[in-house]
Amino acid sequence: MKKISLILFFISTILVGANAQSKGRLCDFGITFEISNNASWGYGEPVILSVEPFSPASKAGLQVGDVIMEVNGSATYLRNYPTIASWLFDATTSDIRLTVRNVDTYFKEHEIQRDCKSVSALSEFHLADAYAFYSLEDTNERSFSLPLKVEPNTNVDFSDYHTFDFLKEETSVPDVDYYINSQIEKALIDRGLVRSSQDPDIIVQTYYTYQPNLKYNTTNKSKSLYSWRYDSETKEMVKLPILSADDTNAEAKGQYILELGVRFFDRKYINKEKMTQIWDCRSREFLTEDYDIQEYARMHAPLLMMQYPYSSAKNTAKYVVSKKGFNYTGLNFDSKDIAVVTDVDANSPAALAGIKAGDRISKIGKIKFDYNNSDLEKGYKRFIVESMPLRNPKTRFIDANGFPDCMYWSINRYPEIAELFKKESIYTPCFSYLYAFNKYVSGANPPKTLDIEIKSQGQKKHVKVTPQVQRSVVIKAL
Repeated sequence: MKKISLILFFISTILVGANAQSKGRLCDFGITFEISNNASWGYGEPVILSVEPFSPASKAGLQVGDVIMEVNGSATYLRNYPTIASWLFDATTSDIRLTVRNVDTYFKEHEIQRDCKSVSALSEFHLADAYAFYSLEDTNERSFSLPLKVEPNTNVDFSDYHTFDFLKEETSVPDVDYYINSQIEKALIDRGLVRSSQDPDIIVQTYYTYQPNLKYNTTNKSKSLYSWRYDSETKEMVKLPILSADDTNAEAKGQYILELGVRFFDRKYINKEKMTQIWDCRSREFLTEDYDIQEYARMHAPLLMMQYPYSSAKNTAKYVVSKKGFNYTGLNFDSKDIAVVTDVDANSPAALAGIKAGDRISKIGKIKFDYNNSDLEKGYKRFIVESMPLRNPKTRFIDANGFPDCMYWSINRYPEIAELFKKESIYTPCFSYLYAFNKYVSGANPPKTLDIEIKSQGQKKHVKVTPQVQRSVVIKAL
């Protein structure tokens, strides 16, 4: 439990240590990036790796994979990381203009307002991660791997390719082929490509096999084996009768072998007389029981296409799924003194209620904010340990950090869980309000508003804040 409980108290240190700004302020807009060393995508320029939900970058329409060509008119090509970071996270101005390109655009400008806060501020977005064990149903981070073989042609620049069509077959094909193509088409359009039969930039070929595994060892009882995968339609993790990509003995355990692949060809820029393969991505799975290949294609086409265009050669691909759902008020707390409000997001519920930076929180509901960081750490650890019997072992999973005993609450024990949250003298769950919209935190009638007691300029005040429930599910290909 030590690893989990310490997240709250060191998360700001991790963030701030990397991006400390002048005058004690940190200006950010919700992205991470790296300087590309990839000849096929954005070489020598910053490429966006993640966009934080609800952030200024997300609201402005920035996407994972965007290549940042200019920052406030200054070209980024062959600039080093510290230089780009100083431009992006400059604390002296509140706005920024980015010029980006992606597969759906050659050149696009985004005007973005930076979100500037104290370097010691802890936002509710990050507190939700720290207190995820209050509500793993709503906030968790999980990872999984796919046995993908990705082979990009490093002699081409994928930014030249914007349209696609499928390879025309000379003979009739089974219905399953049409279905697989439809799933690949949908995934490519989601990536920003446009289907066009008029001189397309890319010719797409899909291929698949499904057959018994001749090396299957019948002494292996593998039906109980499964792996977790992400369903982009339901936005949930689901169990599938597929052996883990990390299982070194999968070939002996799998009854069936399933392969699904996608090839991209160029016959427009390189050689108009013949097709030149520029990209190939294929999965090879070992199944513990019979499984519909169309259902496999529905779930995995988006995962395969996430490897394009910022693509590198690999034999295994890792994915991280981050799920969040919490009460957002717009409060930001001081990591050194958790009762102090360092910042209040503009136009947020807390701002509309009149709470201001510098105010001190005395209570949220009946929960007192009179604990130091050591109290919070001890209380949170004890809460997690003593509440474990109220969790459902059938929901057990391993989170992205490798903790093996993540479990959802047992539905039939919600009243007992709610009672635990009332024992603040034992568990000190100051931030249980993040999940107060759930019955297992607040009981049968979750509140729609929060009663907050504050001390503002020496005066005690009571305000009512109506939070917004912010929900997001983000999947990232590593």
